[in-house]
Amino acid sequence: MNSKGIFIILSLAMIAGFQSVAKNKTKKVSKTGITVLEAWSQKTVPGIPRMAPKTNYHFIVIWEGKNYPETIFWRGENGWENCNISKAHKVKFDAPVKGDRQEYNTEIVTADKIHKGDTLQLVSLPGGKFTVPAEVLADTKNTLFYKTGGSGWLSLPVKNLVKKPDIIMQ
Repeated sequence: MNSKGIFIILSLAMIAGFQSVAKNKTKKVSKTGITVLEAWSQKTVPGIPRMAPKTNYHFIVIWEGKNYPETIFWRGENGWENCNISKAHKVKFDAPVKGDRQEYNTEIVTADKIHKGDTLQLVSLPGGKFTVPAEVLADTKNTLFYKTGGSGWLSLPVKNLVKKPDIIMQ
């Protein structure tokens, strides 16, 4: 075989090797452990005069971590808020969802009952007196922070946060 033939064979082998490496690198593996399906905020205006309105943040996520979440916090524009965690189950309707109908039923569970692949609803709880850990940068906003068994603080910035209409209590 001449040198031209050897060059072609080596070139083809290198291309095949690069394609194999490229295919392996294109696999999407979530490093965060959470995939956000929906994210929205909603303000509740109380019907009692002089009571301050409050804004809750809601997230529907898929838990992808191998360890269950020990704690989850929301760092929005107004501070560091603990999140209530519950399992969420999509409701199937015969007709399209209109108005205030809930798209998910929730089930209260302890954190150790959360497994990889579970759909969770996270709801921020405003008004808590939790201090921001030193590891969290002061300018970090609109981010979910969480810990799993033995991990440090992990984070996931939340984009596309939808603002739902205010709820006015009467």
